[in-house]
Amino acid sequence: MPKPSITFFCELETPDLKVLFSDSKVMKDLSSLNANVSLGLLDLSMERADIVKKLTRAGIPITAWLLLPKSEGYWTNLDTIQDAIRQYFKFKEWRNKHKLEISVIGLDIEPKLDTVLALGKNPVSQFKQIARRYFSGKRYASNEVDTRALMQMIRSDGFAVETYQFPIVVDERAARSNFFTKILGILPLPSDREVLMLYSSFFPYYADSILWSYAQHAKAVGIGSTGGGVELEGLPPLKVLRWIDLKRDLLLASQAVNHLYIFSLEGCIKNNYMDRFIELDWSTQVIPPTRTAMGVSLVRRVGQVVLCLLSHPFEALAGILVGTLIFNRIKKIGKKEFPKT
Repeated sequence: MPKPSITFFCELETPDLKVLFSDSKVMKDLSSLNANVSLGLLDLSMERADIVKKLTRAGIPITAWLLLPKSEGYWTNLDTIQDAIRQYFKFKEWRNKHKLEISVIGLDIEPKLDTVLALGKNPVSQFKQIARRYFSGKRYASNEVDTRALMQMIRSDGFAVETYQFPIVVDERAARSNFFTKILGILPLPSDREVLMLYSSFFPYYADSILWSYAQHAKAVGIGSTGGGVELEGLPPLKVLRWIDLKRDLLLASQAVNHLYIFSLEGCIKNNYMDRFIELDWSTQVIPPTRTAMGVSLVRRVGQVVLCLLSHPFEALAGILVGTLIFNRIKKIGKKEFPKT
């Protein structure tokens, strides 16, 4: 089996980033793997620009993973779109000023940071806010237009666009739904490469089955977590995968897609996984969890029906009423033609 392309996410503050890439072994390992780096732009400093240049000179392609300050929501979504547009213009100025060789933009489509924190601490307390968002059609539509305009602007400037998405967007798209788009602000955008974040750390049970169910119809898959990432105050960090579990996910996903994204580079280095990456035999066979994945896919199809109903409640209610009337009419006709004896 051919080796897939590998991209490592890296989400470090500049001081830690400088330490990481001062290690020549890190650069050598990335080169040996022919790996790319999706670099989180936590700032647009000269020091970070120097690191981009260093990686570029070493032949390591860089994706500019656009991020906002935590106070502005951190990730790209319908709630942060105006700040994301401003951040994109700042990025272009930074790239041009430092003459950086970057041709790919990464947009991390996740709910606003304070929304994630609130839902993680007390989901019930957010019911009123969720209901208000669900019925805010005009605001949702306006922000969607702006988000799609940003995508078009990025492409017009000559960049390719990657989106890092939760797998539920696939079901939202299949159901022609806008439920999660409205309540969480995560829009299933069309991009040059959509990366589904299928981190086993997200799923306490059936992680391999969930991975297999979604990966079969994906173009690229995110694997992890090996540690790192933004710290969410009051919430526990993601579970760090053991090598045996990470290896399983890598080999399983590589049977379905040609592009793997690993979260994160700093976690792999901390856990001494890089040498194991280099030595990994990609032809090693892993038996897909076909039966349990079929169960996951069935649950997904049921969920898609629910999403469709939630996105079109009035049409669904009208359909139920019409169906009930037709059923009652047929029932009455049957009683007349076949009376009880």
